[in-house]
Amino acid sequence: MATRSEKVSQAVEGALEQIKKNAPEEFSKLNADPKLKDAITEAAREAAAEEVRLADEFASRPDQDIRRRLSKHLPEERIKLIEEALSIPTFRMEIIKKSDGKYWVQLTRKGEEFLPGRELATVADTKWSSVLQEASILVEAVLLVMQAVGIKVAVSESTMKATVEDTAEAIQRSSQLQRAMKKFVDSWKAAGGNAAAKAKAIFILIKESYAAGILWTIIKSLCKEMKWYDWLETVAKVLAMIIAALATDGAALIAKIVLIILSAIDFARKIANLEQLEEIKQTL
Repeated sequence: MATRSEKVSQAVEGALEQIKKNAPEEFSKLNADPKLKDAITEAAREAAAEEVRLADEFASRPDQDIRRRLSKHLPEERIKLIEEALSIPTFRMEIIKKSDGKYWVQLTRKGEEFLPGRELATVADTKWSSVLQEASILVEAVLLVMQAVGIKVAVSESTMKATVEDTAEAIQRSSQLQRAMKKFVDSWKAAGGNAAAKAKAIFILIKESYAAGILWTIIKSLCKEMKWYDWLETVAKVLAMIIAALATDGAALIAKIVLIILSAIDFARKIANLEQLEEIKQTL
């Protein structure tokens, strides 16, 4: 079994390897600036080391006294950032039944139209709506991870639209992602009111999304308004944290998700929407 320092080193190396593979141009610029590379490498190392350290804390009794136990390792502002992680909206989908019996979907963000709604008149309409809802779930899971690692995320309307649409296209292209989403929804429903089981379902979704390569796409899209070096630092920290979480069976990340899952009303509504869309599809 790998030691704590080995897990941290493997996470940092894995994060840099992902940058080299997916952003070769930026990686070349990073290599040309040893001071910047050292700073970004150290940021990734700190993120991985924190995750491994917290995993030791939550290896036993993972769903008990989470906030108090986190406070032994993290400052209050970091814990608040985690607690707010599922409150950043991609969009809200409302499924409305009109007086004529027809169903419509409306997509809003902060009370304003996010994307044009449509009538659910065909199977294709329900599939379009379902894929967009799945995309919002994936994007919010990534936003959760970013805030869990200490990155305060502020995303413009245009960037959020582009991220959701890119993610929806990725889901449509990938049977692996489609299976991961179905598995997630089934696990969430089976969990009932068990916060730890729901948190584990989100962790597995993150894990399988990382394996499918979609996490890179989402993070890059969310960070498109950053300077290239800030974006690379964000990616390095998030990937190092995820790789460290995978090496520790998600002990710390699952505990962080448990802290917020029962208050994540809007997030839970997205899974209910997917169920309703499936029911409507069966009537068409």
